[in-house]
Amino acid sequence: MANTYFTGVILAILGGVINSIGVIFQKKVVNEIPKENRDEKFIRTLFKSPLWILGFIFIMVFSAIFFLSAQVFIGGALVPGLAAMGMIVLVIGSIKILGEHLKKSEIFGIALIIIAIFLIALSELSISGELNIFYDIYFTIRITILTTILSILWMGCRMAGKKYQKVVFLAFSAGLPFAIGNIWLQPFTISMGMVFSGNAELAEIIIFIISLIIVVPTSFLGVFFVQEAFKYGDASKISPIQQIPIQIVPIFLYFVVYLKNPPNFLSIVYIIIGVMLILISGFLLAQKQAALEAIE
Repeated sequence: MANTYFTGVILAILGGVINSIGVIFQKKVVNEIPKENRDEKFIRTLFKSPLWILGFIFIMVFSAIFFLSAQVFIGGALVPGLAAMGMIVLVIGSIKILGEHLKKSEIFGIALIIIAIFLIALSELSISGELNIFYDIYFTIRITILTTILSILWMGCRMAGKKYQKVVFLAFSAGLPFAIGNIWLQPFTISMGMVFSGNAELAEIIIFIISLIIVVPTSFLGVFFVQEAFKYGDASKISPIQQIPIQIVPIFLYFVVYLKNPPNFLSIVYIIIGVMLILISGFLLAQKQAALEAIE
């Protein structure tokens, strides 16, 4: 059991690192496009760049493999927090590109992330891979309600951001697709294994189809909405705000949707402090990420 848990933790961390490498590639390409050319053909322009495509593959393929594998071992409550280790890669990437040094606040931010990752791993709030719970009508209602609430919030924030061109709404809405997709990743991974093994019954097939319809589009939309948010604001505003729903929703997933009991009281303390440290470090480290905006 311990080895399985440790494997899931490592996979989630590696997934976050690979994802952040892809973000660095994509952000560099966005920075090189003159602001006056970031019009309705913006996405088409991005797809013409080999480096942006490579970043897209890192995010949508390589990191996805690690995240899906981590979901099998530890579930969806811990993966987003552990994946925050990738924020350190974003900072190091900006340093290498800009030739700058770390400030004291940024060193402190990195230290906070390391502490946060350690605390989240200690919480052991893993969700077992049992598929039986997906047959529970009350579980279905809970996961549907949470998905619906987040979807409405997503559309509302996006509409407000587009209408008023407010970065805070666009940044928050850019994180919601990933939060929604994470909710359905575990049903997707478990049902997928049964479908492709040939042991799936009608219920597993239905679960697989529904989760596939949710997971794949939200992943694509999340990536594109982040690119769109970059057109209106700096990474210093976008990155930490985007992390808010990504980091907080898994707590609701564990306690409200799966109705899981923590291993002990300290587990709750660890996860709450860990998430808070990640959000705080996000604002500290985002200043270095924002420097990437200055690249011509």
